[in-house]
Amino acid sequence: MSDIMNNSNCFKEATCIDAMKIFDSCSDKDCLEDMAVTFTAADQHLVNAACFVKSSCVEIVSVSFTIEPVPFHCGFYAVDITYAFNVYVDVYPTASSVPTQVQGTATFTKKVILFGSEGRTKTFYSDEDTVYTPDGFSSCRNPLPIASVNVVDPIVLDIKFTCRPIPTCSTVEQCLVCEKEPPVCGTKYVYVTVGMFSIVQLMRRVPILVPTYDYCVPEKECTTNSDSPCDLFDKLSFPINEFFPKSLDEKSCCGGQNDNCDSE
Repeated sequence: MSDIMNNSNCFKEATCIDAMKIFDSCSDKDCLEDMAVTFTAADQHLVNAACFVKSSCVEIVSVSFTIEPVPFHCGFYAVDITYAFNVYVDVYPTASSVPTQVQGTATFTKKVILFGSEGRTKTFYSDEDTVYTPDGFSSCRNPLPIASVNVVDPIVLDIKFTCRPIPTCSTVEQCLVCEKEPPVCGTKYVYVTVGMFSIVQLMRRVPILVPTYDYCVPEKECTTNSDSPCDLFDKLSFPINEFFPKSLDEKSCCGGQNDNCDSE
């Protein structure tokens, strides 16, 4: 058995593969403060009649990118990332009433500058579904790198419910004028503050030489599940932890991949 393991770990050859190389990346912790939430006309009517609102759930539904070279900085690119959010808001007509949940939308744009190297070629594939054309603007421009962003589910930090929009004034004098204007409560406004963690990457497709050891042979056989639903249910363990939550002084162990669990 040890001979087999040693043979599988032996370097066999250098292989050239086509892969996406990450040239630069950054991680960020953003507090997106007071994002305006917009609603459909029907939902806005419910918001206008509300006594107060709450929100505990927001999700990212789409992300769009704009990539532009940074002037006089060869290989660097400004990446504008626009996030689109769905915000779920519980609307309370009265203090003691059952809330109605409405869905609003919000957007946020941020800019990061990363190194993406330079490329002089375009790559096209025979499969039309995977055509790689990073330069979609002009054939006279260098192909742009590809941007990606990884995000975890955002966290709702705060929600504001006001009778007038939060002023986006550029000077202190304008802000004072806005604050002196009497509020008109015909239309009410919702602003949400969200916490978000993200990793942004710039990459290009490149041919790269890597060491190879052996082919990736599956180590287990495929099995066909022929059990009935009840037989399958019988194999599940009883979820004791769901019925008896742990107290504060107990270790919350083995809850995720990064937990450090003490073996007993």
